[in-house]
Amino acid sequence: MSFRCDPATLARLEWPRLAECLAACAATHRGAEACRGELFEATAAGARERLKETDEARALLDSEEDLPFGGIEDIRTVLELIRRGGSPATADFARLRNTLEAAERIRTFLASRRERVPGLSAFADTLPDTRELVSRINSVITPEGEIAEGASPELKKLSRKIRELEREIDQRMAGFLRDPNVLTHLQDSYATLRENRPVLPVKAEARRRIRGIVHDVSSSGTTVFIEPEAVVEAGNRLRLAQTGREREIERLLRELGDKVRARHEEITAAGSTIEVLDVAMSRGRLSLRLDARAPRVGEDENIDLRQLRHPLLELEAGLAPEDVVPNDMGFPEDARGLVISGPNAGGKTVSAKALGLAVLSLRAGMHVPCSEQSSLPILDAVYADIGDEQDLRAGLSTFSARMSNLARIVSDAGSGSLVIVDEVGDGTEPGEGAALAQAILESLVDRGAYVVATTHFNRLKELAGSDPRFVNASAEFNPETLLPTYRIHLGAPGSSGAMWVAQRMGLDDAVVEKARDLLDREDSKLEALTRGLSELRQELEAERHMAQEVREQSEAVRETYEARLTSLRDAREQALAAMKTDLEAAYKNAQSEIADVVRDLQRERPSEPATRRAAGQAATLAQMSLADIRERTAQVEKVHAEPQSAGKEPTPELLSIGVRVELVGLPGEAVVLEAPDKRNRLAVRVGGARMNIALERVAKVLGPVRARTGKKSESHSVTRVERAPEEPLSGSTLECDLRGLRVDEALERAEAHLARGLGHSENRLRLIHGHGTGALRDAIRSWLRNVPEAVEFGPGGPREGGNGVTIVVLER
Repeated sequence: MSFRCDPATLARLEWPRLAECLAACAATHRGAEACRGELFEATAAGARERLKETDEARALLDSEEDLPFGGIEDIRTVLELIRRGGSPATADFARLRNTLEAAERIRTFLASRRERVPGLSAFADTLPDTRELVSRINSVITPEGEIAEGASPELKKLSRKIRELEREIDQRMAGFLRDPNVLTHLQDSYATLRENRPVLPVKAEARRRIRGIVHDVSSSGTTVFIEPEAVVEAGNRLRLAQTGREREIERLLRELGDKVRARHEEITAAGSTIEVLDVAMSRGRLSLRLDARAPRVGEDENIDLRQLRHPLLELEAGLAPEDVVPNDMGFPEDARGLVISGPNAGGKTVSAKALGLAVLSLRAGMHVPCSEQSSLPILDAVYADIGDEQDLRAGLSTFSARMSNLARIVSDAGSGSLVIVDEVGDGTEPGEGAALAQAILESLVDRGAYVVATTHFNRLKELAGSDPRFVNASAEFNPETLLPTYRIHLGAPGSSGAMWVAQRMGLDDAVVEKARDLLDREDSKLEALTRGLSELRQELEAERHMAQEVREQSEAVRETYEARLTSLRDAREQALAAMKTDLEAAYKNAQSEIADVVRDLQRERPSEPATRRAAGQAATLAQMSLADIRERTAQVEKVHAEPQSAGKEPTPELLSIGVRVELVGLPGEAVVLEAPDKRNRLAVRVGGARMNIALERVAKVLGPVRARTGKKSESHSVTRVERAPEEPLSGSTLECDLRGLRVDEALERAEAHLARGLGHSENRLRLIHGHGTGALRDAIRSWLRNVPEAVEFGPGGPREGGNGVTIVVLER
C-alpha cells in the first residue's frame, strides 16, 4: 500500500521545517531542492532501502569521509538547451565540464569503497565514463570558462592576427595624440571606442579639421567622435578578423554541443544519480548532527521509541543535545491507544509530534533521534488533528472544523496508520466532548490504528486505566517550582495542574481556593490521586537516581581496589621470582665454596689437628649455608608450584564462616565472613578488604581456611589483619608482625596489610620480620620494590626495631 499523509498533516507535525533542516545539509542546489520535495517512499521495501543508504552514509561520515561533491552544478537547463539544438555559452560548457569531472570523482570514490558501502556503491555503475568528453571540453574551454586560444589552428591564427592589428591601431592612435596639430582640436587627450571602432574626441567646431568617419556625437553636441582616416583600413581588417574568430568559436561550441547531445541521456541520468547520492548523504549528515539512530524495523515490531527527542528543539530552537529532555514513547504489549495527560505547556503535544516525525522520518529513510534499543514499524499512513482549525470562509467554528477533520480520519484510518489527536473533544461542553472523544478513540483502535491523544478529560484517563487496548502517560509537573519538567512517564495518568498554573500566573489565592471548593467531588478525588501518583513517582525517580549514583560509586571503588590488589599480587610474584633467582645463585656459590674447601684439603693434606679443625669448621659452615639455601629455595618453589584446589560448586550449605572461596572476576582467594542471607548475599574478605557480594559471584568453594605453621602460628585466617595499637614512639604507625612465618605466608599477610593500609587515614606501616637469616627481610623488601603504592620503605629507626623491621610509606 502506498504511503498516505496529506499536506495539512505534514504542516501540523512541522515536517516542512524538518525537511528544510535536511535541505541545509545538502551539498548541491539540486540535492537541497530534492530534500524539500517528496521524500516518502511508496513502499515499505523502498523505505528500508533508503534506511540502508542512510546507514552507509552515516558510516562514511563517522570515519570522517564524504563524497566529493565539489564543483557540481544544476545543468538541467544547459542539457535541455543542447537537446533542442541551442547554442550554450562558454560558461555553460564550463559548468557542464565541472559537473562531469565531479561525477567521475564520485564514481571513483564509490568504486574504491564497494565493500564498505555496497548500497551507495551500486550507484557508481550508473555514472557514465565521460573522461573523453571532458577532455574535449577542456581543449576548447579554459578553467576560467573562456575559449582556449589553441582550441583549433584557425582560431589560433585569427587570434594572433587580431592582436597584431590591435597593436597597429593603438600605435597609430597614440601618434595622433602626440601630434600638436591634432591635440589642439581635441576635447581631451585620449582615444576611445565607439561601435567597437577607435575614435578621437574632436571639438564640434573642428570636426572638419580631422579627416575620418564620425561614429557618435556627445549628448551636449560639443564633442564629435571621429575615427581617423589613417586607421579606417586597419579597423576594417580588425573587424573581419574578429568576425572570423567569432564564427570559429561558434563552430567549436556547436561541435561540443553535438558531442554532449549524443550522450544526453547518460548525462541526464548522472545528474539524477548525483541528486540521489546527495540526498542520502544529507540524511547521514542530519543523523550525525542529531546523533540519531536507525530503530529496529519490521512488520512484527511495535512502536517502542526509547529516549526520543524532538529534532527541531536541537535544529531550530538552538538547544544543546543535553538540554533536550528525552522521553520514552510507545505502546506496551498489545495496546494501540496512548492517552497523554498532564499540565498545559508540559510537553504533551511536543512529545506526540516527536512520535509523528519519527514515523515520517522512517518512511523517508531517515534516522530517528532515539536510543539503539528502539523499535518502529514502517507505517502506511499518518493523520494528525492539532491546533486551531477554525475556517471563517467555510463558516466552521473551531469545534466544527476539528470534527470535520476527525470524521475524515475515522473514515480513512486503519491498520498500519498512526493518528495523533491533540486535546481531543475540546471546544464544547466537557461531558459531551469527553464522550465523543472516547467514542472516536475506541473506533480508531477498533480499526487497528495506533492512536496518540493528549487530553485533560478524566474520562479518557479512566478509559486507559480500564481498557487494556489503551495505556496512560503523564507529563510531569514539579509541585515545588510549579513548573513542568517536560518528562513523559508511561503507565500513569497526569494531573492537569490547572490550580497550580493559576497560582503561578498570579491569580488571587482566594479565587483559586474557591475553584477547588467548586470542583466536583469525583473529579477532585481523581485529581488528588493523579497528583499524588505524580509526586510519588518523582520521589521514586529521585531515589532511583540516588541508588544509581551509589551503585556507580561502589563499582568505581571496587574497580580501584581490584586494580590495586592485582598490582600487589603482581609485585609479590615478581619478588618471589627475583628471590628464587638470587637463591639459585647463592646455592651455586655455596656449592663452589664447598668444592674449594674439599680441593684444598685433598691438595694440602694438613697434618696439624688445628688446621684440620679449621678446615672442618669451614666445611661445616658451608654445608649449613647450603642447607639453609635449599630450605629457602624449596619454600619459594612451593609458593609457585602449589596446586590449586579443584574446589566444589558453591551452595549455601558449603558457604559457612571461614571457608575459602574463589570469586568470579577477582584473582586469588577470599574468606567467607558471613553466611548467605535471604537475598543470597554474603560477606567475604579479599586481602584486607571486606566486600558484600552476590552468591552468583562465587566460582568455587576451596575448603576451610589454611592454618599457618611456624614458631608463632595462629588459628585465624592469613588474610585477616588486625590493627595494632599505635606506636607511642613513632606516631600513629600501623604494624604487622611477620616473624615465624614462611616467605609465602609473610608476603600474603603483608599484601593484605598494605591493602588495608590503603584505605586507612595513616599511611605509615611497620612490617616486623626480625633479623634471623635475613631471608624474610630480603624477600619483603624485594617485593616492596615492585609495589607502586609503596612510595618509600627502609629499615626502622633505633627505637623502631632497626633492621629487624621495614617501615613502609604508602601513597595518598
